[in-house]
Amino acid sequence: MCRISLLVLACISALAGTAIAACTSSKYEEGSLEHLRCVDVTLNTVVNYGQLSDIGDITVFQSRIENIPERSFTRYGRSLVSLNMQDCGIRTISDYAFDGLTGLKKLSLPYNNITLLRDQWFASLPSLEQLDLSHNLITSIEPTAFERLRGLRRLDVRQNRLTCLEPVQLMPMAGLEKFRFSDNPLSFRCRGTLTLWLHDLGVDYKSEQRGDEDWLDSLLWLCAADDGKVADSEVLLKECVIFNLFNQLRSGLTTAESYPLAIPQDCVHARKELTKCVAAGRSVTNGHVVRKLLRQLKESKSAT
Repeated sequence: MCRISLLVLACISALAGTAIAACTSSKYEEGSLEHLRCVDVTLNTVVNYGQLSDIGDITVFQSRIENIPERSFTRYGRSLVSLNMQDCGIRTISDYAFDGLTGLKKLSLPYNNITLLRDQWFASLPSLEQLDLSHNLITSIEPTAFERLRGLRRLDVRQNRLTCLEPVQLMPMAGLEKFRFSDNPLSFRCRGTLTLWLHDLGVDYKSEQRGDEDWLDSLLWLCAADDGKVADSEVLLKECVIFNLFNQLRSGLTTAESYPLAIPQDCVHARKELTKCVAAGRSVTNGHVVRKLLRQLKESKSAT
């Protein structure tokens, strides 16, 4: 009896696994094309699914795909419009992995383990309009990676490890409308130059940015726009930001003294916490410079 029960459980488990690890197809956007959705599969399963060739959209979740070889999707080259491979463990991509996808408009590779963007990856994607590379481990982008993406309108590189992204790398994408880059450890010089360039072109980059990064971008833009020498120097940008913060702290304290009831208590608390943080030397510049500023702040407060 026990053996029968164990056998039944094993069969149920196997069937459940089959149901989870599978691909299914359905009509794509009420047209003649098909939508292919796969979960917990290999790349071979995706590219050789059934007899379908008119697939317009491929979505792959939580699968075991560490590498995308050359010309992996040429079977769907004439029809594929959207390719989404999310949380698949992708580490490496062949230079010609997306070769032949001349009609592809949307490519999404979020939540993978990509560390480098190579020049050749997007060279054969002339129709691409949206590119999502968020939540990866990207530390560098080769100089001409976006060179042929003339029609790209949306680019997302949030949650990566980029320390710099120069405007010259984005210039080929003349039609860029939305750019998301929050949660990257960008240097002040790079971030200031980038936000100044995006602001001047009218590219939407602020939406969905975290609050602490939004105020930093505003300060960096002011510092970079005020003086070209400041915009080109990491040290001068840090000094500019910290002096702006110093002036805001001084104005805040003066206002609090003159109109104590007009300042919400949570703002006073936040100001004190910021002061402690800056005094500890964990802010954007050297600790001794910050402490000197704080001494001046204390003296100016005592003199009023």
